[in-house]
Amino acid sequence: MLQSEKSQRTRQELLKSARFLFQERGFERTSVADIASGAGYSTGVFYRHFKTKPDILQELWSEFLEDFIAASIQGAMEAPTLEAAIDFLIRRSAAYFSHPMFVCYYGAGVHSLSGHWEFTPAGAKDFTAMLYQLLRREYPCGEEKRLRTYASTLHSVINAYSASEVMNQDYYFDESTTREILLSLAAQAGEAKSKK
Repeated sequence: MLQSEKSQRTRQELLKSARFLFQERGFERTSVADIASGAGYSTGVFYRHFKTKPDILQELWSEFLEDFIAASIQGAMEAPTLEAAIDFLIRRSAAYFSHPMFVCYYGAGVHSLSGHWEFTPAGAKDFTAMLYQLLRREYPCGEEKRLRTYASTLHSVINAYSASEVMNQDYYFDESTTREILLSLAAQAGEAKSKK
């Protein structure tokens, strides 16, 4: 086995150990020694691959987001109707904020370290682009700027709905009303603008 392959395997074993321990014990109650030991290595090996414990969490978070957002986009695009896609995304968004990886990441205080870590997922643009594609599929003659604006608005409402309880924001969203609002916004996206 090549040294680079061995190094990559070691890195993956450390990530697997950290993922398990962070989700099982939480970020604060897991030490670098725990992660290294769980993978069968010394702490020195850990530090050859990661500078800090937050760095390994950041890599796990990025991996999780990439996979979660990709699966969300795929599921929504496979939905037979715009309404079915919105229902899927409501369920998916709620699952995101209750997922053990989100709970761990948020619990680690990352939301208060915005200068250190980027909280906005890299896939957020892809998610908004997917909403635009759903609207474009439903309203092929819709005005581009209007559909893009509505896609961004739908994304914002979905995020606010999902995060409202978890992040202790001063918002209130119930699922039924949120669904009604999302469907109404989606319908409005396809309406022609009235000329003044």
